[in-house]
Amino acid sequence: MSTIQTAPHDAMHDELNEFRRHLRILGPVQRRILSVLMPQLIALEEAGDADGALSIIEEVKSILWEGRRTRH
Repeated sequence: MSTIQTAPHDAMHDELNEFRRHLRILGPVQRRILSVLMPQLIALEEAGDADGALSIIEEVKSILWEGRRTRH
């Protein structure tokens, strides 16, 4: 396999690892919020609602960043 073919896979793997790291530092309230948002994200994606899905993704990002800022 060439580097070009593996680069997207490596980037996705890195993103998943980063998501998991952030998820481990979240508090219980943030985890509950994410547990509600994730099924909504999947439903929006399946319905083809890209704008709605992007909105949920932005909410998830803000929750993950909040966890990063408040973990100390």
